[in-house]
Amino acid sequence: MPNTPKISVQICSYNRRELLRRSLEALFRQDIPPSDYEIVLVDDGSTDGTAEMARSLAAPCRLKVLTKPNGGLARARNLGIKNAEGEIILFMDDDTFADPALLREHLATHAECPKCVVIGWVNHISELDPKGPRKVKLADLSNSFFWTSNVSVRKKYIYEAGLFDEEFTEYGWEDLELGYRLKKLGLERRINPRAIVSHYKRPRTKHDLPGAIRQAAASGRSALIYIRKRPGLRSRLATGITWPRMAIDRLLRPLEPVFRRSVETAADGPLTGFALFSLRMLASFSFFDSVRRGVEQPERRGGDAP
Repeated sequence: MPNTPKISVQICSYNRRELLRRSLEALFRQDIPPSDYEIVLVDDGSTDGTAEMARSLAAPCRLKVLTKPNGGLARARNLGIKNAEGEIILFMDDDTFADPALLREHLATHAECPKCVVIGWVNHISELDPKGPRKVKLADLSNSFFWTSNVSVRKKYIYEAGLFDEEFTEYGWEDLELGYRLKKLGLERRINPRAIVSHYKRPRTKHDLPGAIRQAAASGRSALIYIRKRPGLRSRLATGITWPRMAIDRLLRPLEPVFRRSVETAADGPLTGFALFSLRMLASFSFFDSVRRGVEQPERRGGDAP
């Protein structure tokens, strides 16, 4: 009988074959015995040969490759959890690359604190092979209780909390919502800055505008689900769905043609300066448009708005 791994690394992926390859290969280089960990990959309906690529790799540890029709991160995460054999589950993204000590550091913190959520450092990078020492960026910092780019927890507490909520079928907020339930169980949050992953975000170009708008709209719909399930000021502040923020959104709307022209007339290549700011503003408009539509629909049906 094979040894039961101490920790399962759970990754979900959708059409990011080459980034995922790098992520898996970094996990193959962990400085703990291969028998101590496994990787549970869920291919969420990819069409780019993701599953075939993963199965072709020479993994030193146990690598499980599961496939399912595309249906959102919550369902994919739950499938991975149900197939994980480790006592502890570490959640990562398919565009994050583990330092060799990542798993050792997570295990060490859990040994010190048996009832906790362990959050590592997510170092955001814009180059696949950055030169020079790591630099801490504002994006690296998060006060989230549960952030699935680099977080681990004992599997029994995930089951006790009820797994990820599968009502979240689009982008965003499913991890914060599970974090709320884990916190209600009495788990504490431990940060280990030596448990490091590098999170790659390709620099934005003007051609990314349609995708950024679609993703922001999906995030708005998911944010409304989150607020409905976890009403209160804390949830509204986390999502940005507050009256002051929505008032600012309305105030800036006359500038939408200026922002759009700035992006559309930008040179090819990474956006910088005002053009990058403009893309972010257009995505923000899409987010709040989605929120307003979601609020108006139940009102028209006579239901309760969030």
